[in-house]
Amino acid sequence: MPSLQLLQLTEHGRNLLASRRKTLLLASGIVVAGGAAAYMQSRFSSKKPDSYGHYNGVRDNRENSDEALKKNNNEKRTTQKKGGLKSLQVLAAILLSGMGQIGVKDLLALVGIVVLRTALSNRLAKVQGFLFRAAFLRRVPSFFRLISENILLCFLLSTIHSTSKYITGTLSLRFRKILTKHIHAHYFENMAYYKISHVDGRIRNPEQRIASDVPRFCSELSELVQEDLIAVTDGLLYTWRLCSYASPKYIFWILAYVLGAGAAIRNFTPAFGKLMSEEQQLEGEYRQLHSRLRTHAESIAFYGGESSEESHIQQKFKTLVRHLRVVLHDHWWFGMIQDFLLKYLGATVACVLIIEPFFGGNLRPDTSTLGRAEMLSNLRYHTSVVISLFQALGTLSISSRRLNRLSGYADRIHELMLISRELSTDDKLSMQRAASRNYLTEANYVEFSGVKVVTPTGNVLVKDLSLRVESGSSLLITGPNGSGKSSLFRVLGGLWPLVSGHIVKPGVGSDLNKEIFYVPQRPYTAVGTLRDQLIYPLTADQEVETLAHSGMVELLKNVDLEYLLDRYPPEKEVNWGDELSLGEQQRLGMARLFYHKPTFAILDECTSAVTTDMEERFCTKVRAMGTSCITISHRPALVAFHDVVLSLDGEGGWKVHYKREDSSEQSEGGIDLTKLSETDRQTDAIAVQRAFTAAKKDSAFSNPKTQSYVSEVIAASPSVNHDVKLPIVPQLWRDPRVLPLRVAAMFKVLVPTVFDKQGAQLVAVAFLVVSRTWISDRIASLNGTTVKYVLEQDKAAFIRLIGTSVLQSAASSFIAPSLRHLTARLALGWRIRLTKHLLKNYLRNNAFYQVFHMSCKNIDADQRITNDLEKLTTDLSGLVTGMVKPSVDILWFTWRMKLLTGRRGVAILYAYMLLGLGFLRTVTPDFGDLTSREQQLEGTFRFMHERLRSHAESIAFFGGGAREKDMVESRFRELLDHSLLLLKKKWLFGILDDFVTKQLPHNVTWGLSLLYALEHRGDRALVSTQGELAHALRFLASVVSQSFLAFGDILELHKKFLELSGSINRIFELEELLDAAQSGDLSTYKLSRSQRTGLYAEDVISFAEVDIITPAQKLLARQLTCDVVPGKSLLVTGPNGSGKSSVFRVLQGIWPIVSGRLYKPSHYFDEEAVSGYGIFYVPQQPYTCLGTLRDQIIYPLSREEAELRELKLYRKGKKSADTMNILDARLNTILENVRLNYLLEREEGGWDANLNWEDILSLGEQQRLGMARLFFHKPKFGILDECTNATSVDVEEQLYRLVKDLGITVITSSQATACSNTIPRIGVTTC
Repeated sequence: MPSLQLLQLTEHGRNLLASRRKTLLLASGIVVAGGAAAYMQSRFSSKKPDSYGHYNGVRDNRENSDEALKKNNNEKRTTQKKGGLKSLQVLAAILLSGMGQIGVKDLLALVGIVVLRTALSNRLAKVQGFLFRAAFLRRVPSFFRLISENILLCFLLSTIHSTSKYITGTLSLRFRKILTKHIHAHYFENMAYYKISHVDGRIRNPEQRIASDVPRFCSELSELVQEDLIAVTDGLLYTWRLCSYASPKYIFWILAYVLGAGAAIRNFTPAFGKLMSEEQQLEGEYRQLHSRLRTHAESIAFYGGESSEESHIQQKFKTLVRHLRVVLHDHWWFGMIQDFLLKYLGATVACVLIIEPFFGGNLRPDTSTLGRAEMLSNLRYHTSVVISLFQALGTLSISSRRLNRLSGYADRIHELMLISRELSTDDKLSMQRAASRNYLTEANYVEFSGVKVVTPTGNVLVKDLSLRVESGSSLLITGPNGSGKSSLFRVLGGLWPLVSGHIVKPGVGSDLNKEIFYVPQRPYTAVGTLRDQLIYPLTADQEVETLAHSGMVELLKNVDLEYLLDRYPPEKEVNWGDELSLGEQQRLGMARLFYHKPTFAILDECTSAVTTDMEERFCTKVRAMGTSCITISHRPALVAFHDVVLSLDGEGGWKVHYKREDSSEQSEGGIDLTKLSETDRQTDAIAVQRAFTAAKKDSAFSNPKTQSYVSEVIAASPSVNHDVKLPIVPQLWRDPRVLPLRVAAMFKVLVPTVFDKQGAQLVAVAFLVVSRTWISDRIASLNGTTVKYVLEQDKAAFIRLIGTSVLQSAASSFIAPSLRHLTARLALGWRIRLTKHLLKNYLRNNAFYQVFHMSCKNIDADQRITNDLEKLTTDLSGLVTGMVKPSVDILWFTWRMKLLTGRRGVAILYAYMLLGLGFLRTVTPDFGDLTSREQQLEGTFRFMHERLRSHAESIAFFGGGAREKDMVESRFRELLDHSLLLLKKKWLFGILDDFVTKQLPHNVTWGLSLLYALEHRGDRALVSTQGELAHALRFLASVVSQSFLAFGDILELHKKFLELSGSINRIFELEELLDAAQSGDLSTYKLSRSQRTGLYAEDVISFAEVDIITPAQKLLARQLTCDVVPGKSLLVTGPNGSGKSSVFRVLQGIWPIVSGRLYKPSHYFDEEAVSGYGIFYVPQQPYTCLGTLRDQIIYPLSREEAELRELKLYRKGKKSADTMNILDARLNTILENVRLNYLLEREEGGWDANLNWEDILSLGEQQRLGMARLFFHKPKFGILDECTNATSVDVEEQLYRLVKDLGITVITSSQATACSNTIPRIGVTTC
């Protein structure tokens, strides 16, 4: 510290010193007392009752009433409060107990390394004092002996420093492994992963906590452990050394000042833990929006919803940026106060207290030259001791701030642990209590007795259900959408709690176990090989009998999927959800059922996307296996394969029909078909029941030959000509640019003008760096002057330096935090610029879809735009300021060095820099590729958790938690192995890097000092000459050290840039692909936009010899030729995987047209047109956007655009103020048409209810919302891609009648025979 050399007083000032010491002692006492009082006040004011409840018990009386359930849900959402450092203590206990022998050895090794480092540092300080004396006395042999020891010590310190960083890194990885496994142990148990996201609701985005909060917490904790160990060791050693030649009372006063100042600072410290926790929450929500875009990319592309999604993303990003600015501002002003009190003013106080030995004690110099040289040596060592001691105490004092920040991470991680444990343990105990109270019983049949089905939000779906399904019989469940059909299985499987009643089932456990196998309505395909799909949720180790290749062939033949064995290698891991069509995924689910052969099978709309022939074969096969089916379906023909039909009415009522006895049993809560219904929901239920009652008379499926359309062939594909080469579908690709060009592109985006905000920030950074350099030069001069005055015992001159030193310290306490603040603001500004630059192309012309589905490489765009971009801008701002600072230092101190040593010293300086740079370039590993790989593995690990969250319900029904845990942890092990490899390379390189850039330059400094001393002229016996030489040597050492430190920073920039290059390559690889998507510059040849997306026509859709080819070069349809004119709709049929949806992808423009011509109306919204859209798509995967119930219907328009549209439609006689009422009235009519008007009453908030609609609504309700969008936009042509297969027959017929009444010409893809019976009423051309 600069002030440590400024108060070395002379003999003549002892009286003045005594008075000043009394004043400082009094001031220090006041500070200590005030700090202690403030500390105690903050401690008592922060004491709160323990806010973490006990989660291991089942709450009493939860089963007794719906009100108790609602109250319990409300309590859950208010229990978690921040618990100070309690969470940190819990996590520390977990880490200590889970470290094992290797972890303990690492921790002990770190302690040993720290002790050795402190001992070597102490010896190095002594040797450097001896070097100063040798240079002063011009003793060359002694100097060279000492410099040899100094070089050896420097190399050992470099080795220890790098080893310490390596051990700290391994500790961080070990901490992360322990916490991640501890979280996984409960997170994957008893479906806690499902309940956290879909039932409990207290934690949003748990993957953010696992994949982001945990590694950051572990990294900061391991660094804190290392720094505090160093501080404790240094404090103990240097306290002992100081006491050896000074009174212990000085140590007491130093300690009292540090603790008092620390306590005072604590009193007004911002809530960094809370700020950090909120920052991570906002980061997680922002990342989740990008992950959601990736998951629903095709549906959003079909809707043309880029603008709506961009609005949500930009709004969340702005919220995050506002919070980050608040955090940076708080760090800035608090940093100034903390630096001034603990770093600068404290150093001055310390020197005033302990300088006595040098002017009145045993270290006072005598009159001889040797005596003065000895004093200079002691002064050098004493300065090192004081600096190290004060740094150690300061580090320990500010640890509370870092612990406060760590507590923010700890609170979030601990909360996840508590809730995971609660939900997993609560499930076990509730099962035990339920069984003890006879709520659950194990038997070889399934029975519901007085069971009430209640949603997690408290809505009652089914009241007092009583039903028994014997082994060997089958149950068909019908009812309107949202009536609770799938929810019965959630209660049966333990996903939802059993509120009241009695359940009997095979095996009393928390899932559906092996006796009851579930096939969901949304097919789930695990990441893995084809064999993994068939045996899921089992792993290869869990198989009782290994599934041979012949067995795979037989299973796949049963569902006509044997061609997958030829298409994909047996051991290849594939993302099957992207490779297979919906129908193929459903058939794969059937094959999975055939493999497991359960006693009971729950079939939840699992055949909606397959042909009637395949459905019949499937039901026949299941019956032949002796498996009893509990089926949800809207196809009346399935009655033939079931003995019992359960009908739900959507308002709690139900009715059971027994086919064999041709009779019915009705409960008290049932519905009576002979009476007139009172509500629309019961009307829906009656219509469904009548359809199934009529179908009961048929014992088999309808003959497919008796469809109502005329099977006259109008046109057909031409014969195959194998000599003609198929057109190649261009991939999204651009030749990668070399790194310098990518860096140039980056700076083109990031470099601002001088007149904007970031330009001003760069100018301010440059000004602060120059100011800091000038102050450093003045401090170096004062250091030399201080030594001179102490040597000359000139008290008056020394006192005059005190005021200047305090002013320089105050300036330094402003400049350093301001420089850090501006660096962080630069990083934030660059993040904003780069994010806007990428989003500009990412959310235009379906580029996001092309990146995920049309690229030659697996591009994790969501990881790159969020985590990677943040890391890049943070590292880049540090790199830029790291370049400005040493550049200014080099220019300034080179000039100062030339004045002292002439050209020879400057030549030595630059020669060392060039040689060091060349050496480091030779031995540096490829950190760019290693860092890029690490970021990719981090993204994969996080994506696995996000995928688990998206498919949580299907995985929970399968009981696939253990299987998913194995997959997630395999990716986690791969990440840890790579991170350990990177640490090892950094360790080996770090030894050389630290030695060349930081340690060895000190020896060059001493060499230059010796040369200067040898060439110094003057009478060495004179005190004035000795003072001048001491001043010059001290000033020269400071100047040369600053110069070499600057060159060391320049040398270290090479490593930093290599690490940065990995992030640059990942970000700008994405930027190049986005640019290619916008420009049409694809990998094979350039296609014009009209060639890729089609030509525009007013009132016709015309395919003219269009080849439908997948991006994987598979031909689906050859030279497709057909016209669709208004009033003549088109039905697209064919087996699964034949390309029905692919025709729509080409029609929409998300797949390019490689041959032929396509004419179509515009898809995009036209503000001048009344209808707005020429073509509107309703995809087979329902997509519920973020927002209110109103937003679901008007999507992809915003509320303002929808109001403008309605104002134009109803302009006459209406005022602009009435547009909201006009819009809501029309939307209400549409909801009534699709029979969803009950949502306005069911969900609190009506049109403005902002809920997670994907979880709230059933699949059928989501499909009806999709049709409501079609009716609202009222396009010329509607594309309906399997979008009604989860609705009942009467609802489907009504929807198509509405389509006809609105004059919308539709192109429909469907496997259901009801569509072919319904659409001809509009007019059909079959293709």
